[in-house]
Amino acid sequence: MNIPELSENFSNLSKMDILERAKKFIFSTGLNDGASQLSKENMAYGLAQFHYIQYKFGLNPKALFISTPDETISRNIFRWNSGVSYGGRLNWGNGQDRFIFLNTKPNCCGLLVGGLYERPSPYEIIKRIEDIKNEELYLEDVKLKWDYSVGNHFIDIYQTKNLSDIDFPPFMFVIHGSVSEFRDDHYGLGLYIDKSKTLKQHATVVETPFGNQYIIQDNLAKEYLDFHNYAIHFAEKKREYFGSKIFDEFEIISNKSHQFLADYNNIYLGCHCTDLSKNINTRSNLFPICIRADMPAYIFEGKPNLSYTVIKNLNFLELAQKFDLIDTLLNANILPHGAGYAFPDIENVEKVIEIGTNRYFLCSLKSKVGAKKIFRNPREIQFIYRDRSVILKTIQLDLGHIVARLDPDFILKI
Repeated sequence: MNIPELSENFSNLSKMDILERAKKFIFSTGLNDGASQLSKENMAYGLAQFHYIQYKFGLNPKALFISTPDETISRNIFRWNSGVSYGGRLNWGNGQDRFIFLNTKPNCCGLLVGGLYERPSPYEIIKRIEDIKNEELYLEDVKLKWDYSVGNHFIDIYQTKNLSDIDFPPFMFVIHGSVSEFRDDHYGLGLYIDKSKTLKQHATVVETPFGNQYIIQDNLAKEYLDFHNYAIHFAEKKREYFGSKIFDEFEIISNKSHQFLADYNNIYLGCHCTDLSKNINTRSNLFPICIRADMPAYIFEGKPNLSYTVIKNLNFLELAQKFDLIDTLLNANILPHGAGYAFPDIENVEKVIEIGTNRYFLCSLKSKVGAKKIFRNPREIQFIYRDRSVILKTIQLDLGHIVARLDPDFILKI
């Protein structure tokens, strides 16, 4: 199909033309398995909405998604139905335009890696956590919520295998959690458009042929970004606070968010940002990638990416030049934070069926030729976590290099 340029006659373009053009703005480094394909199919609808809105508001309609090797789906239904997938950087401007798409739902989730010089006792750690959960705890006058056993959040303890000249402690723990205290408007403007009444009252809802998006602009965008940046700061302090109550003294190896707004026009959705100037916490250039409970985690040292060679080898160059996106790709600065969800029974995504405003994904199954699975949102279907293939792809793309392997000791979901 010959994809037309977005121009002054944009309103005359067909829905299919806009959608097909949006697919060109997905720069995927994923594994192209079932979850990766679902991610791209769904993200095309989100980018089509972004382009439609950008054009309507006089902005350059060039929103794009640069995925990481753990490219996958979002299990948050609101985000998924908004056409937003996971595992990558979503960009819709130069970072300075006060224009924010709220359906992305930044939550400031992140990973704290702490170094320990003695192996902690599982019994003692469980006892401390149970005591903590029975306390009413506050940090900066905010009542804390324990969210380290919810969804894919966890506390893991590892034995360290040094793979560089960095002298790491012999044991490490990882705390994975966000700042659920700030999703609604109890402590301010709120992060989540579907949880905060205040945010929803002030936001503008924009209808598109592909669905609706909530946006904020100008001074309200600044207020939101300021609140969001405080939430990042708070989430980091919260992880460190609970780390100190559970483990007493520890060495901070890394404490980074992997789901956050870097500025007005960039959100890192389930991936690390290796540009330290865009990380509030700049104490190290070290980033954890946690695969799954039965496999090692890895500490990576980040580096600027994507390289020109990688862009060329991935066949991104022609489209990037056509849409003047080379600098954005060269400064993607992405790194996976995990393995990402995968669907063991899905082979391929064959097509998307639209009925009204609903999208249904028709997928072929691995087990039987001709068998199909059709669903609307992926939250309700069986999933697993991927394996080391994400690590291998990360190394292949030169997104960073490994400095330590963390062998699982015990995993806590309590």
